[in-house]
Amino acid sequence: MRNEDGSHPEGEVGGEDRSPCEGEVSVEERCRTEGAGPSVFSAGHPLIGAAGDSLAASEVGEPVPGGAAGDSLTVGAHENPSDKSREGPRTTASTSPLPRDALKNPQTTPDESPSKKSSESPRTTASASPLPRDALKIPQTIADERPCTSSGPESPRASSAAEIPHPMSAASPLTTPPFPVSIPRDPESFGDTDLVDLLKRLSADDDRLVDLREIPGRRARVGDWPSWVASDVVEAWRAQGAKEPWSHQVSALDAIHSGSDVVLASGTGSGKSVAAWTPILSDLCQVEDSARISAIRRRPTCLYLSPTKALAADQLAGLTHLLTACAQDSPLSTVRAMSADGDTPREAKEWARANADILLSNPDFLHYVMLASHQRWTRFLASLKYIVIDELHHWRGVLGAHVSLVIRRLLRIAHSLGANPIIIMLSATIRDPASVAEAMTGRGAEAIDEDGSPCGSHHLALWQGRLIPEESEVDISEFLRVINGEDVVLEAPMRRISAQSEAANLGAAFMEEGARLLLFCRSRAGAESLAAQVKDRLAAHGSALAGQVAAYRGGYLPEERRALERGLRSGKLRALATTSALELGLDVSALDATVTVGWPGTRASLRQQMGRAGRAGAPGVSVLIASENPLDAYLLHHPEEILAPVETVVIDPFNPYVLAPHLCAAAGELPLSESRTQGEDLALFGPGMTALAERLAAEGYLRRRPAGWYWDATRKERASDLTDLRGSSGEVQIVDARSGALIGTIDEASADAHVFPDAVYIHQGRTFHVLSLFSMMAPLSHEAGAGVGASVGAGAGVGAWAGVESEAEVGVGAGTSARAEPNAGAGVGTWVGAVDEVDIESRVRVGSRADIWRESGARAKAWGAPSLIPASSRGAQRQRIAVVEEVRTPLRTRAKQHVSVSVRQVERSWTSEDGLVTWRFGAVDVTSRVTDYDLLRLPGLEFIRNCELRLPTRVLETKAVWYELSAHALAVLGLGRDELPGTLHAAEHAAIGILPLFAACDRWDLGGLSTAEHEDTGLPSVFVHDAFRGGAGHAETGFERAGSWMRATLDTLLGCECEEGCPRCVQSPKCGNGNEPLSKAGAILLLNFLVDHCPPG
Repeated sequence: MRNEDGSHPEGEVGGEDRSPCEGEVSVEERCRTEGAGPSVFSAGHPLIGAAGDSLAASEVGEPVPGGAAGDSLTVGAHENPSDKSREGPRTTASTSPLPRDALKNPQTTPDESPSKKSSESPRTTASASPLPRDALKIPQTIADERPCTSSGPESPRASSAAEIPHPMSAASPLTTPPFPVSIPRDPESFGDTDLVDLLKRLSADDDRLVDLREIPGRRARVGDWPSWVASDVVEAWRAQGAKEPWSHQVSALDAIHSGSDVVLASGTGSGKSVAAWTPILSDLCQVEDSARISAIRRRPTCLYLSPTKALAADQLAGLTHLLTACAQDSPLSTVRAMSADGDTPREAKEWARANADILLSNPDFLHYVMLASHQRWTRFLASLKYIVIDELHHWRGVLGAHVSLVIRRLLRIAHSLGANPIIIMLSATIRDPASVAEAMTGRGAEAIDEDGSPCGSHHLALWQGRLIPEESEVDISEFLRVINGEDVVLEAPMRRISAQSEAANLGAAFMEEGARLLLFCRSRAGAESLAAQVKDRLAAHGSALAGQVAAYRGGYLPEERRALERGLRSGKLRALATTSALELGLDVSALDATVTVGWPGTRASLRQQMGRAGRAGAPGVSVLIASENPLDAYLLHHPEEILAPVETVVIDPFNPYVLAPHLCAAAGELPLSESRTQGEDLALFGPGMTALAERLAAEGYLRRRPAGWYWDATRKERASDLTDLRGSSGEVQIVDARSGALIGTIDEASADAHVFPDAVYIHQGRTFHVLSLFSMMAPLSHEAGAGVGASVGAGAGVGAWAGVESEAEVGVGAGTSARAEPNAGAGVGTWVGAVDEVDIESRVRVGSRADIWRESGARAKAWGAPSLIPASSRGAQRQRIAVVEEVRTPLRTRAKQHVSVSVRQVERSWTSEDGLVTWRFGAVDVTSRVTDYDLLRLPGLEFIRNCELRLPTRVLETKAVWYELSAHALAVLGLGRDELPGTLHAAEHAAIGILPLFAACDRWDLGGLSTAEHEDTGLPSVFVHDAFRGGAGHAETGFERAGSWMRATLDTLLGCECEEGCPRCVQSPKCGNGNEPLSKAGAILLLNFLVDHCPPG
């Protein structure tokens, strides 16, 4: 890690003087007079402008993703900003005294000329003399197209070179537009073939279009409406255009009518809503309309659960349209449908509780509100006849386990009130739907997976970034000779522009062709940046379409999200750059195309994104742009892997770390019992319930009584508060210091890394400076124990796993170091002190999960097992606030963290016959702390300084797979001690990038560490761990399929033509150590050895 001078002094939270500096006092003068380093975020610093002058330069760099479900990051790129030799042309600003806001950055795009005057150089320097306010305007900056450490497989950086024309000539890549400028067409006058032709034209002279596949369409198979469906309902559907139901709809309706639980797995846009709403609407048509309380209580009810608020809002809009279009005397006109979630006003929730027939919500509301206070929802729950679970494939891994237990608790309460609801599960992309449904509910379900709906053909293009010369590495003397008019041919290595810049190019080209589209990114900051870049490209052509592009992501206020959704449906918005928030279910039938920036993690996710284009049987076009990820490079040249069947959904509701807090919640709702209702609790919560309940009683959460286990009502917290369904430990509110308005929110797990004091935060293209991060329930203090930041206090935060893209160097043993690639997912952690170093034989034990967790609480404590309840949940929840001010600045920040892994328990072990390699799987503790951040400047993300932070330490109790190399193995490999760290580090990066090919996860659900001598094993070791508390099954899959995993990893490295390693093979987008040291050759040698030394399976 860099430890540059310039860390901020400690101070009270919000206690720093942030008044503007005088324009005539230079930064150097402040340093001399005050005797301290200046804060680059001071309001009068030359790099900072007034909040009223929004920075015109677009967000740059390819944002580094973070967190489960796409968390925001306040930086632009993951490359090492300190390596200035790789920077592209950029603007440099003088630190001489200037009036406030005098400097504004000229446009410097690596692919476009800053000026057409032959006398100017591509590198522009702002004048240091005093200038009037706004003297220099800010054209848009596209610094994302930055130099990379190497090119893709088609263009090894070390050997490829290109002749560069005169930099001011028309043929220069500096002046060539990124795509042919086209005149906007009438959206009604083109089809998918126009977009396919456009893709072919754009890549006619290069290798960007790697593969183009046409997925054939499907003809419709229809049936008759079942006789039991109410005639009013049939007429309502016919009025919506559904004259005859498709075959899969008929099959699902008949199964539901027979009383069976159903899982309907059919294509996107195949009318699954018909199966969801028809049963409850038909039942309501048969009910007498009366104002009497007894009649209201007899009305059947339906609970709809969706993974996102956007999907629930879309379903409510469609249902409302169906109901309001019917005749006034129709029974459907009396149906009361309502949504209830965290955005719903209190009065509306109360009305829904008393009157709603159909309630659209999400598992979070069900867990925290409905089940926790189920007595107030008795009317609705006692009449509950149907439960609709939409997008079943979304509920996988730890999140799926949480939702499964919430559903089981709902069934438990409904049964106690005399209701026995039928469960209807819907999914467009799922393998073995019957097994997944049973894992979700604990009950068998009939699977309907033969799709009878029509489907238009769909084109899938596999795309990579355009090759351009690495002009920053041109010999300066040769460059000056060209400027002077000499006949010299310039040569430079080639590189590919980033996936995000390529997506912006394609998005603008598609829009000018007349298309409506969605652009999918992995991170919140990525969505903001991509929307800005598409606007920039359209505005550069003078296109009116620039005002019809926006970003959509989590963290927006409810009214902002609703406005964007309305704009997309109405056509006022023609393109949205979004995270996975719009991946699921949103019914916008007029979309023509989707662009996915980087592999989205799973085939199921890609299919969902592709399904947003060409709905209602129309053809569509989707483009997958490969990012600088080794898995992306592998898939780009193995399209059969992309088109293979979707991954198996893994749901393990009996993970003790997940189950334990739900048992507390269940006991708070109804006492737990082994015998109640013929052992229903054992059937719902598994045979390990008794042992876990006893352990929770020993820890003081439950009380044992003859009738069962009861929640200890003397505790301060609510039982439901012990569970965090999405692993984010709540949200941090982001508040404007000037107006007090709520700007947005960020999950608690990401707060330390993204809204730490002095961070730069991006929201809807606006730039904010974080003044402070503190707890509303903690005193403002500058003492170290309060978790105060380096410059202004960070306050006390809850114990959440804060995943960032950094990689830390951890000292282990004498003269050795560990390289850790931490997860970017959201898991719940615990604040800890130093991790004790204990010999591995004395601190681990071998056994199965069943053996481990069936032990009593007392015996569990005897071998040092951690509490099953997160420390952050055991303590009082402390709402944290990030206070920000809007600024105009070219600065960005990137957090880094220190990570270590310690072995807690070995559950499975295998040693090769020759004793050279040992593979293990077991429980580990991943200790992490955000330690410092880099201050970067646009364009090019130039490194300015490194600043220290003092934030809490977290520990993540999870599962890992790792291998250990004996001393003799190193001799067989011929690896010296100096080569070993780079070899292990490179092999770890590559393995993490490829494991998602075998496990139902993505790279951001995993973390890792490599070390030449681990403190527990005493041997060279490489760890890959799950990013969730208690584990999620991904690491175990790696152990079980180690041979295939290592072979695919080796193939990826061998297939990459770079010489020393690149982002497509061994470099990691999450590596804050600057991907050093790395040895691709050593990794190939090691992986080739491991292929023959892996567990069978």
